[in-house]
Amino acid sequence: MKNRIVAAVLAVMVAGALTACSSGSKTESTTQTTAQATTQAAKETQAKTTEAKATEAKTTEAKATEAKTTEAKTTEAKTTEAKATEAKTTEAKTTEAKTTEAKATEAKTTEAKAAEAKTTEAAATEAAETEAEKKLPEEAQYTIYNQTGEKVTEIKFTRNDTGKVALDEKSGLADGASTVLKIKKDSTVTDKTSFTFSFTTEGGYTAEYKTLGFEVAPMTLIAEDAKSGATPFKFEAPAEGASTEAEKATEAEATEKVTEKVTEAKATEKVTEKTTEAATEAEEEKKVLPDKAEYTFNNKTGEQVTEIKLVDNTSKKVVEDLKDGLEDGKSVKVSIKKDSSITDKTSYTLTFTTKSGYKAEYKTLGFEVAGINLIAEDAKSGATPIEFVPEAETEAETEAATEAEEEKKELPDKAEYTFNNATGEKVTEIKLVDNTSKKVVEDLKDGLEDGKTVKVSIDKDSSITDKTSYTLTFTTKSGYKAEYKTLGFEVATIKLISEDAKSGATPIEFEK
Repeated sequence: MKNRIVAAVLAVMVAGALTACSSGSKTESTTQTTAQATTQAAKETQAKTTEAKATEAKTTEAKATEAKTTEAKTTEAKTTEAKATEAKTTEAKTTEAKTTEAKATEAKTTEAKAAEAKTTEAAATEAAETEAEKKLPEEAQYTIYNQTGEKVTEIKFTRNDTGKVALDEKSGLADGASTVLKIKKDSTVTDKTSFTFSFTTEGGYTAEYKTLGFEVAPMTLIAEDAKSGATPFKFEAPAEGASTEAEKATEAEATEKVTEKVTEAKATEKVTEKTTEAATEAEEEKKVLPDKAEYTFNNKTGEQVTEIKLVDNTSKKVVEDLKDGLEDGKSVKVSIKKDSSITDKTSYTLTFTTKSGYKAEYKTLGFEVAGINLIAEDAKSGATPIEFVPEAETEAETEAATEAEEEKKELPDKAEYTFNNATGEKVTEIKLVDNTSKKVVEDLKDGLEDGKTVKVSIDKDSSITDKTSYTLTFTTKSGYKAEYKTLGFEVATIKLISEDAKSGATPIEFEK
């Protein structure tokens, strides 16, 4: 546009010049007209130029505005995109954080469950071990191996709860030898029972262990300078190859005992078979009832039986009640006459009670002739507290009992008792009381030292018969008071034993 305006102005000027040159005589008016035209044209040209510049400026401004707008839009788009990217990144980080947290939580939960499982398992194991510990053996048995390098002169077990000596072995144990020491379980022994175990060597070394349990265990005694800690022995047998001649002899004896037990078991099995056959035959013959039922009861419990009772299972009536009881080792015969109510279905419940309080019951005793052994609770091989004895054995025992009863009637001119103190401590008093008159017939208040013997005599007079009996009591220094109520008018040697050495309820042993 600008070029066109300039061209027009030049054309006018050229035309004017040509006119002036060709005419040379133009008038002033023409010149003025031409000048005005030129001025007008210049103004128009200038106006157009200005307008063009304004247009150009506007165009430039528009372009700048458009560029700014485009840039702004680009910036806004980038910002939006950046925000979207940031949002996605934030969301991804949040998701990752949650995932990590979830995994951590899961890991902790798994760890917690594992810990709980271990705790449960540990508790179960502890409970099982505790339960196992509570199941005590019927007899504590300690196999002692002397590996001290010298003779052991004494081995002692002392109850921690009572302070009493449960076992004191003074016969000695040679170096390299072994022995088995046993302590019987009684009603006072629990899973809490423990002993102080001690031993003394020939050289004067005395060792002690205060928390030995009631158990079956091997114990190897070691010398003082061989101890690796405070314990003077090991709960184990000597290493293989360290067996001594004495130990080999012990092992041989054990093997022999096992063989004997196997033989005995086989014999018992045969006896059982024969007993079963006999029982079957007896069952078949049972229909032919005897004129009277006759039971010979033999007390094999190891203590006095205080009562024996028979109750008819049909009528529930007591048909026999021996309230006087039966001494250990003695026999008694009970008869029941047959009447019209008795059939081959008749049966009785036999019960007996011992002095220690053990009450036994057998519910299916038939109307028959039988020898019956009453046995102790710990001697039962099954649920049955009695043993049926073959008739020949019953007759022999009955005859022996009858002979003993007859001999008993021939009283000596004087009763003579030799008391041996085997309690392990001093006996402070020994007393004899007549059970009929309740009078004290002997009272040794000076007592009797442990291991010593004293003899006591009672002269026979007109008041003494074969029914005369005495209650023997003795008291030890530790306060133990023992009693035996059925001592006869006889000549006898009697061992006084400690409470924890009793094999039953009886605190004495008759010696030959």
